[in-house]
Parts: sequence; structure tokens; C-alpha cells
Amino acid sequence: MEKLLIVNADDFGLSKGQNYGILESFRHGVVTSTTALVNGPAVEHAVRIAREHPRLAVGLHFVLTLGTPLTPMPGLAQNGRLGKWIWQQAEKGALPLEEIAAELASQYQRFIDLFDRAPTHIDSHHHVHMIPQLFPLVAQFAAQRGVALRVDQQTVPDEAKKPLTVRRSQGFSSEFYGEDVCEALFLQTLDASTTRGESSLEIMCHPAFIDNAIRQSSYCYPRLAELEVLTSPALKKAIAERGYRLGTFLDV
Repeated sequence: MEKLLIVNADDFGLSKGQNYGILESFRHGVVTSTTALVNGPAVEHAVRIAREHPRLAVGLHFVLTLGTPLTPMPGLAQNGRLGKWIWQQAEKGALPLEEIAAELASQYQRFIDLFDRAPTHIDSHHHVHMIPQLFPLVAQFAAQRGVALRVDQQTVPDEAKKPLTVRRSQGFSSEFYGEDVCEALFLQTLDASTTRGESSLEIMCHPAFIDNAIRQSSYCYPRLAELEVLTSPALKKAIAERGYRLGTFLDV
């Protein structure tokens, strides 16, 4: 039976180098989908690319760890900026859930205002939406709007997933990441999903050309390696040979 593969490039709007890497991987590779940071420094550039390539599926990359929030968030932002301290607050049971809900709604509306359409799906920067206290909030938001949601079955506790009525791919993998990215790693991810009997799979990726913004990221040069792998003609052939068809969250 034919299986669905969604190759989603995160961080659309982070920088021009990131945007162009995603575009290259879409036009000449296996990327089918991306998710945009609506508070990203290059999001307007991302919007222009999306308008020129309407077949590129674009979702919302919900941000709580980078840049400036769209709404006042005194319980989470420090000096008006977001950062990775959200996990410490989660461990202390100190997440400002009402602020986060308001920010999610604002980022969702900002996406519509920018792209003139609703997102195909929702995921998040640094996977913050899969923090157990946040997952039910984001899942309910997505379900109410009829958009799909990235769900990592191994990360989200069972109690947080109940009841889970949101649209999603059956499987999700973040394993195509790190210093060892290569074609073999990508194909191992597919084979593992097949072994689990999943009929649909999302693979996360971050292909980019290196610019000044990406050079400042802790995850820099592997993005260029990802770009090379994802645009390999051999990879596209191997995906088809394994019984996968490339698609988007509109297909789940």
C-alpha cells in the first residue's frame, strides 16, 4: 500500500539563507511543506516566495523561544524577548497559559494576514507545543480551526493526548538532524516508520544556505548538508522505491 511522506522544512522566515534553502529543496528536491515564524526577521521575504510558489504548503511555526512576541507576555518574555527558559518555567509549573493562548491566537491571525490563507498545519520552534502542559491547549486550538498538528507520539504523554481529535500524520521523526545527516539516515527513518506500520510520516528538516543569521545559530553547517541530501535525485528515487508518495498535511 502506498504511504504518505511529508518532508517539512522548519524555520521559514528565519533568514533569507534559510528561505532560499527551503525553496531550493522544494523546487529541486523532496521538501513538500514548510512552517513559518511570523515574528521571524525574514518573514516578509518568505511571504514573497510563498506567493511565487503556491504549491509549497506553508504552516505556522509557533514561536515561544525566539524574538519578540506579538502580544504582551510579562509571565514568559524577559525584557520583551522570548528565550529557551520556557522549560524551566514548565518544570516549576509556572507557565502563563492564558498569555500563551493569546500569543498563539495572535500568531495564527498574523499568519493569515501575511499569507492571505490559513496555515496547512501547526508545529513549533524547539517543539514547545509538545510540552505536556501546552499540548492540550495547542491541540484544541488546531482542532477548532480544522488544521493539522505535528504530534510526536514518543514525546507527548498519553494523558496529554486524550482526547486527541486533531488531524496529524501517523508518524513523526526529528531524527534527520545533527552532524551526521546523510542520505542513509533519511532512508533509515523511512524504514523504521515502515516497520512500525505507519501509513503516513512527517520528517522534519532545516535546509538552508549559510548567511550571517544562520552562522549565529547553534545548528549551522548541518543545514547546508541537509540541503545537499534533500536535493539529491537518488533520494527521490529511493523514496519512491520504498512505496512512499510525497505530499502535505492537506493529504492527511
